[in-house]
Amino acid sequence: MGSAENESFSLCKFSSFMFLLHRIQARGMATLKDVAMQLKSIKNIQKITASMKMVASAKYAKADRELRKAIPYGTGAAAFYEKAGLIKKEDQAPAQGHLIIAITSDRGLCGAANNVIGKAIRELIANEPVKDSTKLVLIGDKVRLMLARQHSSRYLLSFADVGKKPPTFEDASTIAQALINCDFEFDKASLFYNKFKSVVAYTTTVQPIFSLEQLQQSSSLAVYDSVDDE
Repeated sequence: MGSAENESFSLCKFSSFMFLLHRIQARGMATLKDVAMQLKSIKNIQKITASMKMVASAKYAKADRELRKAIPYGTGAAAFYEKAGLIKKEDQAPAQGHLIIAITSDRGLCGAANNVIGKAIRELIANEPVKDSTKLVLIGDKVRLMLARQHSSRYLLSFADVGKKPPTFEDASTIAQALINCDFEFDKASLFYNKFKSVVAYTTTVQPIFSLEQLQQSSSLAVYDSVDDE
């Protein structure tokens, strides 16, 4: 009888253990089958991520090649303004009409790359010397959405889908012609954009833009040869 009682007691303990194990698994503990399925899912995600990395690397290499072709035009214009003494002269008097051109992306996980431009424009408008003298030309949906709540009344022009393909002179001339045809008269213009440094680094830059009249008034402009004078 003692042996039978021990066997019965052992069976009860085993049954209780299996019952508790089943309850624990039912509450969320994974079985071996669940673990195997999860590992298989992770491996599939790794394959997809590797493919996405390859596609992103190819797109980045293409964008980098296009950017390097355009860099000399921007640096050349900035050097011309500096040599002509226009940048120092531009900061002397408060502008009666200030045009701000902001360039951001339309979408994408760019994070602070877009936010810093919106923040810089808000600070500039808050400290403008002449009230309601600033108008905005927005290239990219991100900056348009960021400033819509407080400064939508200042919107002059907005453009989207500019960066889907490599920028061309035709894109720039279309925007420039729209600015020329607008009714807003301004004596100061600033271009806000992020200057590329590396994949994870950039410099938020404010580039002044000058009119033909301002260029002609520069005393240092004589050091440059003019094709029109010949």
